[in-house]
Amino acid sequence: MPLLTATIAGSFLLMITTNALQQPKQNSDSNFWATCIPHEREALLAFKQGITGDPAGILDSWKRPDGHGEQNCCRWRGVRCSKLTGHVQKLGLGNSNYGIYSHTALVGQISRSLLALEHMQHLDLSYNNLRGPTGHIPEFLGSLKNLVYLNLSGTSFNGSVPLQFGNLIRLQYLDLSYMGATHSTDVSWLTHLSFLQYLNLDSVNLSTIVDWPHVVNMLPSLKALHLSSCSLSGMLPDSVRQLASLVILDLSRNSYTGPLPEFIGNLTSLNRLDLSWNNFTGHLPASIRYITGLRILELSHNKLTRLPPEIGTLSNLTGMYVSHNLLDGIITEKHFGSLNSLQAIDLSSNFLKIRISPRWKPPTILQIVNFMNCKMGPLFPAWLQWLVGIHYLDISSAGIDDWIPDWFPIAFLNVRYLSMSGNQLKGQLPVNMEIMTSVEVLYLDNNKLTGQIPKLPQNLTSFDICVNSLSGPLPANIGLPKLRLLSVASNRITGHLPISICRSGRLRTLVLANNHLEGGLPECFGNKFMLFLDLSNNSFSGMLPPSLQKSEMLQVLQFSRNMFSGRLPEWIGKLKRLRFLGLSKNMFSGNIPINLTNLQCLQYLDISENGISGSLPSELANLKSLKLKYRQGICSNVIHAELYEHNFSTILKGQLLFYESIPRIIRLNMTIIDLSSNDITGEIPEEIATLDGLLSLNLSQNHFSGNIPSKIGSMQLLESVDLSNNKLSGEIPASLSNLTFLGYLDLSYNNLTGAIPSGSQLDTLYTEYPYMYSGNNGLCGPPLNKDCSSGNDPSEKGHFTRTEEGYWSGFFYIGLEYGFLASILLVSCALLFRKRWRIAYFQLFDKLFDKAYVLMAITWEKLIRKRTENACRPGFSYIDLSMAFWQAFFWFHVPYCSGNAGELLTSNYLTSFLTKHTCLLGQGSSGKEMKTLYSGWYQ
Repeated sequence: MPLLTATIAGSFLLMITTNALQQPKQNSDSNFWATCIPHEREALLAFKQGITGDPAGILDSWKRPDGHGEQNCCRWRGVRCSKLTGHVQKLGLGNSNYGIYSHTALVGQISRSLLALEHMQHLDLSYNNLRGPTGHIPEFLGSLKNLVYLNLSGTSFNGSVPLQFGNLIRLQYLDLSYMGATHSTDVSWLTHLSFLQYLNLDSVNLSTIVDWPHVVNMLPSLKALHLSSCSLSGMLPDSVRQLASLVILDLSRNSYTGPLPEFIGNLTSLNRLDLSWNNFTGHLPASIRYITGLRILELSHNKLTRLPPEIGTLSNLTGMYVSHNLLDGIITEKHFGSLNSLQAIDLSSNFLKIRISPRWKPPTILQIVNFMNCKMGPLFPAWLQWLVGIHYLDISSAGIDDWIPDWFPIAFLNVRYLSMSGNQLKGQLPVNMEIMTSVEVLYLDNNKLTGQIPKLPQNLTSFDICVNSLSGPLPANIGLPKLRLLSVASNRITGHLPISICRSGRLRTLVLANNHLEGGLPECFGNKFMLFLDLSNNSFSGMLPPSLQKSEMLQVLQFSRNMFSGRLPEWIGKLKRLRFLGLSKNMFSGNIPINLTNLQCLQYLDISENGISGSLPSELANLKSLKLKYRQGICSNVIHAELYEHNFSTILKGQLLFYESIPRIIRLNMTIIDLSSNDITGEIPEEIATLDGLLSLNLSQNHFSGNIPSKIGSMQLLESVDLSNNKLSGEIPASLSNLTFLGYLDLSYNNLTGAIPSGSQLDTLYTEYPYMYSGNNGLCGPPLNKDCSSGNDPSEKGHFTRTEEGYWSGFFYIGLEYGFLASILLVSCALLFRKRWRIAYFQLFDKLFDKAYVLMAITWEKLIRKRTENACRPGFSYIDLSMAFWQAFFWFHVPYCSGNAGELLTSNYLTSFLTKHTCLLGQGSSGKEMKTLYSGWYQ
């Protein structure tokens, strides 16, 4: 919509400033062309010498008269001469592609030879890169005193605007906008330009100039004033009220604050007023009604709170843009009362409520309507059906909770852009949508639509219907010839991807994620324009079709969470512009292809949870976009995808994190390698440490062996490292403590040994993730409660230490244990097969045991006798006697005892013991009775 206002204003300005320069129409006959002046031809050729780059060949016709080129310079491209005198009057080399880096921009410098073109009235060098060695605006241009038109916009100059431009007293049109870092601290030179009608100083820094309205008021012919992005601030100067003769006033993109003053109504000659992108507050003054000739009103991106009903009296208003303010209240048909000329209205991103009768018919033929974020619901606004001439309609996030009416396809037959996303639209789509042949952009995402997608209009270029509840297969005609964007993500779509998708030869963005699609991809899938491809979280299967390698412009390839299988294809290495490669949670197998490391723009690589095997190629070091040295400039951070609203999740720092979208991942320069949960073997190559621009490295749940790369500490930006559940051995590199940005570390369940490196960063991580060293029995030292001095010194390998002779002392103990086991085995085998040996062997052990038993019994008797000598003395208790007896009894009486030894203990020894201690029986008791008592217990 700003483009519409710029076109209207531009057409108006060209009409009022270039009438004097129009010449009679000349035919192709050379007699009707003037012949150029020789010294002016030489001046033009000298100008060409200062041009070092001309990619579009604009100056190819500028040649010397040697018989091969056009001799008459008046017929050279961009040159116009006076029919009467032959003098060069116009040099028009402006770059219509609007960009100094476009493929048609001239490169070089402006030659002083132009001073020889004394009769030149029109000079247009806009949007070329002619800054030269100094970069300053050439002061000598102020000597071209016959200039009526001077346009240096977009020429990448810097520095101060030359005061010499005040010598161009015939100027009617001056455009110095968007040159670069230009400024001016004195604009008094403008007062000499009494014929000036058009002045454009957009993006020239005028922050030190306070009296600019006073200077402008001294330009009696001025009709158009553009001071956008000039760093002007404060309150709008009161002297602006004096600019009553202005037709166009553009003060947008400054820092003006406060309420809009009532004197705005004094600018009664205004055709266009642009105060957008400031900080104006309060109400739009009711005095706006006095600017009866106003056609374009731009007040967007301020902090205005109210639109007065008087705005409805501006019968000549064709465009009203008041989006992104704080406007509230209710808009009714009264606000549109006399707006008979209104063609474009933008009320989006405010707090307005649109309450218009369904029977109301607009008094004008609206072409552009943007009511995004205005409350129009809950019913579908029926008055929209009378906008038969509309070609742009945005009623997204408008609080509509209703079915799409039957009249919808017919009422919007002429619409080209239609957005109804972010509402609560329900029910099925109209089955006759195919008749909307004019629609090119159709956004129905984030609603509650159900049913199948019907046949689509043939001229669609962008179709987004993601985040609904649609089901069934995709329509057979989904492959529309002009389609550039297709998103049906987050629905319940089933079936296969139709082969007709291959007819969309200009498809740039395809998002089918989060559905129930299945089967293989068509063999013809892919085209040279494809940039963004997301088929994640479906049930696609089979191998990746080789036709995908045609998509050499591809930046995002996201196939995660499917059932794709086979080896990773070698041709992936041909996708040189690929920034994001997501193949996780599939069934891929085989080695990582070496060609994958040719992807020098790749910053996100995720092939986790597959069956990838083999070793990790050391050529990973070729991924230059993961290195700080090459990170800037090797690949643009601009992601050329046309939708940004789809959520994306990734595992980072050990947890699932959600980001706005994949393009946001790229814009944030998030550099990630995730190869976890595969079957990769071998060592982690040392070369991986050269990827010092990497933020996250996840190699967990593989079969990596060997040491952790010793120079891992040189990966300065690492925030997350997960090497858990592998077979890594050796010590943890001390350089790991140098990673000051590290926020997550997991080395658990490996075979790491030795002392843990010290460092505040690692200690802090252990506090948050106490499991980070688990499953490594050989690790010791803080923060673990395991002292390295107790056999866990880093110089030790496992439980073995090196002797002075250089042999492991552990081998001695191993030999000793094996020898002992061998001797036992030898004896056991002999006894097993020789009965006589077996009998003799056990008899020998019986005799030895009996002798040992008797010896122990005699020794024990002496101990008991000594303890019980004082048994009848005062103070001796029955408890002491009982303890002495039972100690003797249970010590010797074991089930193994039999024969002589058993009888000795159970009969002779007990009788002797009790007979010698009859004093313990008490009054009237004998030793015999006590013996009988204890013998009964024993039996």
